[in-house]
This record gives sequence, structure tokens and C-alpha cells, in this order.
Amino acid sequence: MDAFTWTNEEIDLIHEVRELATTKIAQRANYLDSIGDEVPDWVIPELLAKRNLLAPAIPKEFGGRELSMRMHAALVEEIAAGCAGAAGMVVANNYAITPLLVAGSKKLKEEFLPYLTTKNPNLACTAINETRADYNLERPERTNEDITRISSYAITKGDEVIINGSKDYIINGSVAKFILILVRSNDSRRKSRLQFYLVPNTSPGVEVAEVLRKAGLRSCHTVKINFNNVTIPEEYKVGEGGGYLLLLQTFDRNHTLLGAIGVGIAKAAYELALDVAKTNQIFNRTNSYSYHVSSTLADLSTQIDAARLSVMRAAYYIDVDENYARVSTMAKLYATQVAQHVTSTAVDLIGRLGFLVGHPAEKYLRDAQMLSMIAGSDYLHRHVLATQL
Repeated sequence: MDAFTWTNEEIDLIHEVRELATTKIAQRANYLDSIGDEVPDWVIPELLAKRNLLAPAIPKEFGGRELSMRMHAALVEEIAAGCAGAAGMVVANNYAITPLLVAGSKKLKEEFLPYLTTKNPNLACTAINETRADYNLERPERTNEDITRISSYAITKGDEVIINGSKDYIINGSVAKFILILVRSNDSRRKSRLQFYLVPNTSPGVEVAEVLRKAGLRSCHTVKINFNNVTIPEEYKVGEGGGYLLLLQTFDRNHTLLGAIGVGIAKAAYELALDVAKTNQIFNRTNSYSYHVSSTLADLSTQIDAARLSVMRAAYYIDVDENYARVSTMAKLYATQVAQHVTSTAVDLIGRLGFLVGHPAEKYLRDAQMLSMIAGSDYLHRHVLATQL
């Protein structure tokens, strides 16, 4: 089963990232969680940039590691065990580079991808969701229709494109070096007229409208952005009129990494609960409570392994370019459910200390809940899977 084995070099890298995540990243993450997410922080991005881990899927010709999706998912899991928000930053970068890698011109790749592979940290983002009260891409009643209701638009004038609109829930948005924005073109709401453009974050008219204060994932800065007559070269178009299919492909590929975040959170919460049980010598007792704790931990361990295997199956399908859309959605949905169940159960097993603000178990619980609202709610994923039955 080559899909589930690692080379010695890969094992060494996984161990290196695990050590980094459980020490330096986790320590910084606890501080950031305590102060909220009003101000972006560069300590964690700097730690990852020094190891070329902010966008490890970027091909070597642009300075990246060119890691497989399996390896990428394994590293995201390790980072998430230290800080789910830090893993969220890495995954947000991958969302942004996916349209570039799939459909971007060589010139765009050469100009922008190297920003994410230098030792000086840079981030990227995608701008897809919108702030309209009647629009939410993540909870559509009728998925295909709602995706075409994007109100942000682009008008082409000569060799320039003018973009107007407002986008919501953008991870890395305020500090991103560049933004991949999805808009409609030619004042049309047809799916065929959806289009991705690359917008440098320094472009006049790009304005951070609001910093979002989240319940969890506080170390990944999240904002709303307004685009007011933002003018970019026409050559910054990514793909040609295929924004709808490119959007679906971007989601399908990155759901796997979101599932890996869920596995990482679940693993961290489980190991914390296990450590508490061992410290309190619960396993040395012969009463019914000891049996309850030990059997519960055994169930949690089984569920985490199953979620990890689901993520790795999806990653393998992506690596070999099989039909990965369904298994990737399954991986994200199941890993999210496991993370939320494990973190809730861990708080119960730890007891009253786990409910105190600032305790790691309480942070894991909030971070896990946030996974339901990134790149589609559980409702949406069930809807998508149901259409394929």
C-alpha cells in the first residue's frame, strides 16, 4: 500500500513539523487566542516561512517544495495539532494558489508564486463569499443558482479590468500579498461568466472593511474587503471564462486539507484527555468510571484513525488524479464531525478545568466548531454528497 507509506525524508519532515507545532507554534497560538484576532500576527508565519511551509505544494521551479497532497495533508495535521488557526493560514494559501496552478499563465505563476516560498513570510487569499444579506455560498438552498448570484463584477476596458464589489470571510485577507477574487463579467449571472482574477493587495481601491472576531481559529486573521474601482491589467485574468469549474476544482482539492485540520484538532484534544486520565491514574482503578473513561478514549482513538484514513484516501486520489470530488467532500465532512465530537468529549473527560477560558481543551472545542463554516457548512456537504447517491 504505497499510498500509506512514507520515505525516510518524509518521516523526518513530519517529525520536524510536529516538534515545531507542539512547542513554538502552540505557545504563540495560546497567546493569540487569549488576545483575540483584532491584529494580524507574523510570528507563526515567520516560523513556517523559514522552513518553506507556507505553501509547500508550489512546484520547485517557483521555489516551493512540490509536496504531494498526501504529504501536504500530513503536515497540515501536525500544524493543526499545535494551532488550527496556523493550519488555516497554510490552507488559505493553498486555496489561493490552486486556481493559479490549474489555470494561471506562466507569467502570473513566475511573478506571484515565489512570494510564498521565500524566508520572508507572505500570505495569499481567495475572495469568494459575499456580504449580501440574501447570499451565502456556504448555505445555499439551491447550490447552482446561488453560486451564480455573485454581485461583485468586472468590466474590461481595453487592456485593463475594473473590479467592484464586496467580499466576506477572507482568511489572510488584510495581509495577503495577492488575492484571487471570483467575480461575474459582462454584467451576466450565467455560470459561464464567472471569472477569477488576481488582485495585488496594494492595488488602489482594495479596502479592509471589517475585521471579523471569530469564536475560534483566532490566529488566522479574517476580514471583509471592499473592492472600489480596483484596476488591474487584463493579463491578471486566471483562466478564461471557466471560473465556475475552477471554483469547484479549488474546493474539491482543498476540502482534503480542511479535513486534515480536523484530524489535527481531534488528535490534540484526544492526547490531552489521555494525558489527564493517566495523570489521575484512572486506568489503575477497577470501578465503572474507569471503564467508561478507557472505553471512551478507545472509541475516540478509533474515530480519529478513521478520519485520518479518509483524508489520506482523498489525498491519494488527488495525487493520482482519480475522481476525487466525492471522497474529498467526505473527508472534510467526516473529519469535521470527528473533531467536534472528540473535542466535546475531551472537555467532558477532563472535567471542570476543561471548561475554563484559556484551557487548551476549551480552545480545541471552539476551533473544531469553526470548521463547519469554512468552505461550506456540513449542510452543504451533505447536500452535495446526497446528489451523488
